Amino acid sequence: MINKSILLEKGMQWFRRKIYLKTLAAVLLLAIVCVIVARLGYKQVLVSNILFMVGLFGVCISIVDILLKAHLLAGWFRHRKKGETDEEYQKNKINVRKVGSLKNAPIRSSKFGSSCLAAGCIFIFCAVLATL
Repeated sequence: MINKSILLEKGMQWFRRKIYLKTLAAVLLLAIVCVIVARLGYKQVLVSNILFMVGLFGVCISIVDILLKAHLLAGWFRHRKKGETDEEYQKNKINVRKVGSLKNAPIRSSKFGSSCLAAGCIFIFCAVLATL
């Protein structure tokens, strides 16, 4: 039988490795304060729009973080230069196996990118809550 406290502790360790918890807690607190301010009647639509745009900005930062690690420019075909011998061309040729292993690697995201995605989702969710 698996002890639930051990399982919970391992889950929290995994979560701490993947996301900045203190920063995310501060973002959540800020979003909740903004929702409360909006619900009290201070320009509800304006606060909701601002929260939504900040959330979209966080999601976009996360997408850029993923694309920076995607090796999109790896493996461009190299043409033979004028005056280059056959041996020089073969020596400078791109290694297909190395480029293929880069291109077929799994998608990776840094701790910063994961935190931006989580914060963006929190802001978008709070923007929806502010308008309900």
